[in-house]
Amino acid sequence: MTAALDQPAVGSPWRTPGLAALFTASTTARLANEAARVAIVLLVLARTGSPALAGTVVGALALPALVTGPVLGAWLDRTRRRRAVFVVNQVLLLAVLVALLAVTGRSPSYVVVLLGLLAGVTTPVLTGGFTGLIAPLVPQPFLRRAYGAEATSYNLAGVVGPAAAGALAAAASPEVAVAVTATTSFLALLAVLRVPMPSAPVDPDRSSLSRSVLTGLRLLISVPPLRAVTVATTVSFTGMGALPVVFPLLAVEVGQPAAAGGALFSAFALGALAGSAVLAARQPRTEPLRLALLGVAGLALAFAAVAAAPTFTVALVLVALAGALEGPTLASTLAVRAAHSPADLQTQVVTTAASLKFGGFAVGSAVSGLVVASYGVRAGLLALAAMQVVGLVLGLLARGRNART
Repeated sequence: MTAALDQPAVGSPWRTPGLAALFTASTTARLANEAARVAIVLLVLARTGSPALAGTVVGALALPALVTGPVLGAWLDRTRRRRAVFVVNQVLLLAVLVALLAVTGRSPSYVVVLLGLLAGVTTPVLTGGFTGLIAPLVPQPFLRRAYGAEATSYNLAGVVGPAAAGALAAAASPEVAVAVTATTSFLALLAVLRVPMPSAPVDPDRSSLSRSVLTGLRLLISVPPLRAVTVATTVSFTGMGALPVVFPLLAVEVGQPAAAGGALFSAFALGALAGSAVLAARQPRTEPLRLALLGVAGLALAFAAVAAAPTFTVALVLVALAGALEGPTLASTLAVRAAHSPADLQTQVVTTAASLKFGGFAVGSAVSGLVVASYGVRAGLLALAAMQVVGLVLGLLARGRNART
């Protein structure tokens, strides 16, 4: 598998039947999810004025994936009814967004947090679910480019979603931003119905679901490249959990309205889009694990610089630079997982590792809300940068001295 990822390929992966429909659905679904994070934060801030509650709600969106990711991944690798969970994910997000419009600022805070938890139950579909469909569809020589395109999908959604949510909140209201995001989730639901769903490669009677979950977890722990990239990116993403909280408040810090935080999200995602597009177009010479770790190191420097940004324009440029480092990091992470995972555990490995990342993201969002409320937004950004350093060091230790990168 590793050799197949590294060998050159002639032609285009986009000739693969069903691949365009897959990326249309995955990008639209991720667009709704990325817009929701910003729209919900702006809605909570507008109606309650509480950064702590905003951070907690964003954390609640990500936290359930820590538990559901391994289970959903194992189930998707075994079931002949994959489409059902993709449909449920979009319906849940749509229903929760409508409910948040009704209760935020009018009901106790715990109701808002519980709704966030509900929406997060099936979010592993957006990571491992869609990603796990790539290997069965795409010929092996095209896989690394396809994973570069997959990273581009994440980042394209990250460009448009936050920008749209911020622009709608500024031009109309946070309520309009949430309503449009709910509509986007419905459009993603329609797109999901057109995605080809290859049959699961595993005989569902071969082992129990719980045994499959444990097998996938052991694989992440026992294979040095998987262990290293999982540890590094999980800690890195824990720091990233601060972004939904710090970006709107950084905008305010440098003289802009909170809704301008959407532009910072888009600058980050636009940089990531450029970085991942380059990786999708060309076969990099640097091995995937090494490139992922270098990306985490670069993120530490970039976010430390963002913490010192004196103006909104400087902040935009520095955030875009950070994004340009994150794009190849994500694509390389996906390539490492594909290269070191057996076919019957592809989806589970991605969902489990992504769930750990998003569990970290949830913790980071909640903690950053408290840090920012107590010490200010720049302290929150410095803490974000520090987590990248911690992730890099732990990732190097987890790799082991003699492990190949």
